[in-house]
Amino acid sequence: MTEQNSTFAAEAYDSSSGNEAVEGRISFDFLRLRFVSQALNLEIPLVRLGIQLDETTEGRICFTSLDQPDWTICTADSRVLQHDALRKQPHTRNQIREMESPGELKRRLKITLGVLCGFAVLALIVSVLAGIMVRGLVARIPPQWEQQVGDDLMAELKQTETFVQDPKLIAKLDRAVAPLINGLPKGPIQYKFYLLEEPLPNAFALPGGHVLVTTRLLEMSERPEEIAGVVAHELAHVTLKHGFRKIISSAGPFLIFRVFLGNAGGVLPILGDSSELLVRQSFSQEYELEADAVGWQYLVAAHIDPRGLADMLRRFQAEQQRMRSAVPQMNAFSSHPATEKRIQRLDAKWKKLKDKSGLVQL
Repeated sequence: MTEQNSTFAAEAYDSSSGNEAVEGRISFDFLRLRFVSQALNLEIPLVRLGIQLDETTEGRICFTSLDQPDWTICTADSRVLQHDALRKQPHTRNQIREMESPGELKRRLKITLGVLCGFAVLALIVSVLAGIMVRGLVARIPPQWEQQVGDDLMAELKQTETFVQDPKLIAKLDRAVAPLINGLPKGPIQYKFYLLEEPLPNAFALPGGHVLVTTRLLEMSERPEEIAGVVAHELAHVTLKHGFRKIISSAGPFLIFRVFLGNAGGVLPILGDSSELLVRQSFSQEYELEADAVGWQYLVAAHIDPRGLADMLRRFQAEQQRMRSAVPQMNAFSSHPATEKRIQRLDAKWKKLKDKSGLVQL
């Protein structure tokens, strides 16, 4: 329907007969308003038409006429006020402008803001509940299944990636991570380290204790503490189960609520379909900051200078700028968002660290 020929659902009320509603439709031409129903046909000249908001029902627009004072015609369709017939007739146009005065606009704005705030609060509640449920679902994952996922992913990587067996590089990695591993809480996980031939500085850990470090990261590092810092961060991702939490969160609130309220095995199909995302996936800033904080605790507990992580992040920044200058379209280090913010937080942690005497040089 074109605007010119459009009609609007409405109700007519006759005050002389008890205000019983008569359902029908409103239409316009450039001279009159027409209300038509099966039992009623009303016409009001636009020059005699009164327009006002319904004080009893929010948002409804009502039409009256001095010629037929007993009748009131109301519609909840606000588009009626945009009709050409009402906008071009001075008598009705002035009434509409009055309704759209600052006071009226302010009233409508308050209603709109109220609705938006309601939706925002609801979304926040759903988000918080979903986050709690995601953590609950992750806690249900059997350790044996987690180990099997990591082993399977490593088997796949060995078929597609180039692993380095250089004794000198392996020794350099072992010297850096041995004090860290010795300082971690004892548990069933046996950590295994691998060197990956890759031009980008990176490290990532898989479920089951598999930790991969690229040769470029070893080349960039100047101190063992820097390597240990990056590895501690990646181990924290696994400890906090960020990979599993991200996969479950991506399933959406409805599925999360349904699985959470169901049996414990319901979470495994979700993870099984997306386990490949655990390999070098990117994390949100929230997860990165959380892994920084826990990794920092690992380093301090192992008496390793925790500034190595911040120093390596600075090297990442410099490398990122170099590569972007060389290849502008390359988005390197996508797994480390907001690097500057992370560095600032780590520097602040160092300033607040009271006991620095127990830290040793590797």
